[in-house]
Amino acid sequence: MLLRLFVILGSTYILSQFLRNTVAVLASALGRDIAIGSEELGALTGAFFLAFALTQLPMGLALDRFGPRRVMAILTIPIAVGCAVFAMAETAQGLFIGRALMGIGCSPLLMGPMVIFARAFPQEHFATYTSWHLAIGNTGILLATTPFAILLDAMGWRMSFWAVAIVTALFVPMLWFGLGDKINGRPMSSGRIEGLGAGIVGLLAVMKDKRLWPLMPLLFCGYGSVAAITALWGGPYLADVYGLSRVGQGNVLLLMAVGAVIGPLLFGPLDRRFNTRKWVVIPGCLVVIAVFVLFSIFVKPPFWMVPVWFFLIAVGTGYFSVSVAHARALYPDHAVGRGMTVSNMLVMAGVGVLQPLSGLVAGFYDVDIAGALPVEAYRAIFLFLGLSLALSLAVYATAPDRPVQP
Repeated sequence: MLLRLFVILGSTYILSQFLRNTVAVLASALGRDIAIGSEELGALTGAFFLAFALTQLPMGLALDRFGPRRVMAILTIPIAVGCAVFAMAETAQGLFIGRALMGIGCSPLLMGPMVIFARAFPQEHFATYTSWHLAIGNTGILLATTPFAILLDAMGWRMSFWAVAIVTALFVPMLWFGLGDKINGRPMSSGRIEGLGAGIVGLLAVMKDKRLWPLMPLLFCGYGSVAAITALWGGPYLADVYGLSRVGQGNVLLLMAVGAVIGPLLFGPLDRRFNTRKWVVIPGCLVVIAVFVLFSIFVKPPFWMVPVWFFLIAVGTGYFSVSVAHARALYPDHAVGRGMTVSNMLVMAGVGVLQPLSGLVAGFYDVDIAGALPVEAYRAIFLFLGLSLALSLAVYATAPDRPVQP
């Protein structure tokens, strides 16, 4: 049963991770065909995550009332529609609409499995199962690198997204018929009928919980700071600073994607092994901050360092699954849906805000005649992301630990 769950849930999350990370490889083609600049690229990637974040409250209420099976299957339809809209877009606005629809559709593909893990299995397994799910899903980042670059060269970006739309449509029946409304004999919906107003009141109640406050900045910046590289700036940085082709960019980002698979598998079990969450999170986050600082200090690192540093960022971000488990541990089972909804809103809102802000940072620098950003722009972006993450970690360090076994 557990294997079947991970096949179904993991494959849908692969789709989500693939879509959120495609812009890094697409950037040059979109700049050529649609004529969008660095600030618009930041807004384009942010559109996915902001739509994702804004959908969390109604989606969280729907997960409680109807269960993950129905919600995930139905919301997969907007993903296919968004891919089709993106493929047909002739303007930046059309691209934004397509990305927003993808974000809306992908909104339950992390939260839905987390609800299943929280309700169907003991709490001490939550971080491990979440890390497995993230590791499987992060292979979607792999697909968004070299394989996607090869597909773009073979088919062009429009036909590629038509192909993704068709594949996505096949996930609807898989989710509808493959998941049950009861797993391990436990119902996946609470049966509670709650209106939007009551949901907002409940959301505010969670946000007023002072135990969550020290975790909020890290939830906001932790994933968003790294996603700004994997989903947006990694490809342009490699192209503008080192002159890599689209496939060459994909090859370097592929190594980063491998790190994104290894990281959750490495960090996920550590909270149970050492009976601490806080002291698993802090060292991992410090590794990521250190690499951001190195990128901001070196004018142009020797090229061999870049894949290594990207890999370290991705592996180090494995700590994030444990920070999510830290947030989940604040709430009893009957309130876990609401608590995780707030956490996921913070995570995706952070991505949706940090990427446009990083685009504004890049906008302070002039592009050259070929449309490339100078290396100073990228150093400023890395510094901005590193400082954001360091400040959030400083606040997180004040939070009480939540051991697995009190």
